[in-house]
Amino acid sequence: MEDIKVYKSFWKYDLGLALSLTFIVWGVYMFQYKDDAYKAGPMILIVMFGIFAFCTIIRYIWRRPKLEITDEAVKVNSDEAWEVRFEDVESFGTFKYNGHDVIEVNYKQGSENWAPKEEIIDSRKSRVRYPENLHPGKPYEIYVTGLSMKCEQLCDILNERIKK
Repeated sequence: MEDIKVYKSFWKYDLGLALSLTFIVWGVYMFQYKDDAYKAGPMILIVMFGIFAFCTIIRYIWRRPKLEITDEAVKVNSDEAWEVRFEDVESFGTFKYNGHDVIEVNYKQGSENWAPKEEIIDSRKSRVRYPENLHPGKPYEIYVTGLSMKCEQLCDILNERIKK
């Protein structure tokens, strides 16, 4: 099977770009119709949001996929990348937690990461709450809010990869 790469949604980049381009157009308009004594304000507006628009475009071009799904595993690219091997997983499921779409990983009993369901639920807050936790949810949840694919669609793809 082919590898699937899932990126952050285009709309996250598009909204910031649209907003910055609006301010650039506004700055150009102000620059044309202001007196020579007041041209510094529009120039600052054009330069500041021009740099922001440029950085947004570069960040979109050089973006890294959030999830990489192969035949053997799904790799989660967060600040510190980690992966879930399909041979250790019984199934994937979906749920919402504090407004975030989450794919839960149900490991096979006897695998290294297996834990009782109650223990996973009890430790969920501590895995998400603290900022020093670079990969919230690891290894029991994959946060998929704001990605280019829907949570249920991703879960179906992951469950299909387990069966193969």
